[in-house]
Amino acid sequence: MKQIIFTLITTLFLTTAQSQVIQSRRLDVDPANVAKFEAAVAKKNQMYNSKDDQARWITFQIMTGPYAYNYIRLQVAESMSEFDVEDKAGNAFWQKTVGPLHTSVGNRIWGANTEMTYNPTVTNRVNHRRIIYYNVKDDKQKDFWRYRERAKKTWEEMKMENRVGVMNCISGCDGNWVQVRFHHKDFTSEEEAWEKMPVFAETYNDLFGEGSFMEDRERLRNSLMPNGRRIRHHKRLPELSSAWR
Repeated sequence: MKQIIFTLITTLFLTTAQSQVIQSRRLDVDPANVAKFEAAVAKKNQMYNSKDDQARWITFQIMTGPYAYNYIRLQVAESMSEFDVEDKAGNAFWQKTVGPLHTSVGNRIWGANTEMTYNPTVTNRVNHRRIIYYNVKDDKQKDFWRYRERAKKTWEEMKMENRVGVMNCISGCDGNWVQVRFHHKDFTSEEEAWEKMPVFAETYNDLFGEGSFMEDRERLRNSLMPNGRRIRHHKRLPELSSAWR
């Protein structure tokens, strides 16, 4: 068991050390201030986060859950050392224009898990996200990642068009939190993907043996802490975000 945990930790370290890291915080905004808030963030983004040599920030509006219609702000970096660089001018502008219009809640650092992320051959840049947050038991990580790895191989076999990003929480979370982020154009696109679920299950069984889909889904469920699965929808706001790379 110790060897399994050590391997998982080592894999996480290597994955995050060689890929993107994301610092996230929630921004609570009074409905009366939404228009002013979005205009101020858009202006800050244009001035301080729109060029290649500037810090990258992405803004999502939360669409579901207890914090719906507030915002998630993400700083995207290639390594954690970038978080040491202070953008004094950008920060001063933010505090002057955006600061009075919101309350910042929490701070978490996530690592992009490239080993478990599914990237289609052609990546379509879309703004709609269905996100599943998982809290995984210490002694059940092997079962959790078994399903995630096999799901990725199934999507590869199906040549699925939608990207599925996976991120591990590095700091700021209580427990082994993982995000699985399904990329869609909109709710209609998401529904169309759900309609292919029987094909996914059939392909999964073809690849890993009859009954493996249901067995591995049950292992996945049993690998989670109580209340360890939460679903949220977010929408990326392009004018309030750095350009794609």
